[in-house]
Amino acid sequence: MPTPSRAALPRAALLTLWGNAHLRGSASLDDAAAHAVGADALHRVVGVPGEDGDVPIGIALARLRLSGVEALRVVLPEPGDPTGLPGPAAFNVDAVAAGEAVITVSRPGAPALALVPAVAPSEGGDVVRWDVVEVGPSAHPHGLPTLSEAERQLAESLIEATEALAALDLARGREEVAGRLQSLERRVSRLDLPGSLSPRAQRAVVQAARLLGILEVAASTPGAEVTAGEAQAREATLRPLRRAARHALCAACSAEAEPAHEPAPGPKAWRR
Repeated sequence: MPTPSRAALPRAALLTLWGNAHLRGSASLDDAAAHAVGADALHRVVGVPGEDGDVPIGIALARLRLSGVEALRVVLPEPGDPTGLPGPAAFNVDAVAAGEAVITVSRPGAPALALVPAVAPSEGGDVVRWDVVEVGPSAHPHGLPTLSEAERQLAESLIEATEALAALDLARGREEVAGRLQSLERRVSRLDLPGSLSPRAQRAVVQAARLLGILEVAASTPGAEVTAGEAQAREATLRPLRRAARHALCAACSAEAEPAHEPAPGPKAWRR
């Protein structure tokens, strides 16, 4: 599963955010490509309609736009949770193995496509290959929440995470934990998000990235459990929180692919 790391956001999330900014006309092709590549050495895309061989991410975005792509969605599946994947089965297997994918929202009559990354480390930085494949219709997020639903899930999950982490004994290595959390906060606070993304979506991206990072630290920090059963209970506590955070990150990064008139949550929607 992709988790906030050196770049704070998964590669598919960055491509979705900045690809949508370009598709909506608020970011140049060069800016969108530069932000999508980030600190990696190189991104190449294979299987782009109208292109032979592999092409840079900028050319891929331009060609996808010409082929009928109007917006992008990110999915962050993991084993046991294929939420957001439209099929076919072969694509779903590849996307779960990668832990991330980008799915296009195309105009009527145009094929629905997906981009799945494969990463090869090199001395000069990671080299990423995106494979473009045809998938099922993608006009809806296949079980992922809308931005309004994601905001509600995040609010509830942050409360639950605070309670759950307080119950987990992270006494060993506490100095290391504090350092990792500080590093996470620095990465999250430096997120460079498209200006076209609404303030609501920007807040949700930051909150979801922060929650995923905290849960990653919790999952990799030794606790007080001494039996296999206690370790399983710890994992069972963290798993639904990770799921909610991943789904919320997908919704927030894909907000520009939502219908233009998504209803705002009323007062009742916020009651627990």
